[in-house]
Amino acid sequence: MALPVVVELLVDPIGHPQQGQLAQRREVAGTEVVAEGGVDALTTRSLAERTDIPVATIYRYFGNRDEIISAYLDHELEMIEASVTSGLMSLERVTFRSMVRAVALAYMRHFQAHPEGVPVWFGGRLNAAVVDRVRMLEERLAASLRSGVEGTGMAEARSDFIAPLLVLLFDRMFEFVFLTERTAEQQQEIVLTFVDIVSTYVERFATPAGLEGVASEAFVQARTQGAPATGAE
Repeated sequence: MALPVVVELLVDPIGHPQQGQLAQRREVAGTEVVAEGGVDALTTRSLAERTDIPVATIYRYFGNRDEIISAYLDHELEMIEASVTSGLMSLERVTFRSMVRAVALAYMRHFQAHPEGVPVWFGGRLNAAVVDRVRMLEERLAASLRSGVEGTGMAEARSDFIAPLLVLLFDRMFEFVFLTERTAEQQQEIVLTFVDIVSTYVERFATPAGLEGVASEAFVQARTQGAPATGAE
């Protein structure tokens, strides 16, 4: 669902009956604009034309197009984070290898389910709003993984570089996977190959807990303690 944050801010704050219809129009319009033209097509004017909402009304809540893009990407961050958490909680125990696999597959399935976001995340890196949100996502993910690993004793000391390195590798891998036309099966094959390569490396720093696993609930709780809130600068 595209632009849900934009939708929430633009609907009538008093909650008039037409709110649901307006929200649906904006969600569909936002998705269409992004899918057809990518990040450069998402502007206040294009959103206004697709929704029949006056540009002046949109400007009441957003000063420029970058703020609209940021709102879209902020919601994407929330959706990705929810997918990662769900993937981790589905594990009986979290090892280094199962953690990397769960996170990688959560990201892959999110982008497969929301292909309109691919050109925004991976094709819009010259846009300041996109660069800022990508950086935010990388910092959030690195902080949460580090907190989960340290909080559950899964890694040896002096391995604090692993989380940011792993996140950067994730980003480059997904850019490679999704910016070239591939089938879902081909995408998954690449992702799982990446999981095997990276897991083999990071297991060098694992304690017995990192190899044998910790309870998924404990890992998820530990990782949330070090991650900044979504939307934080």
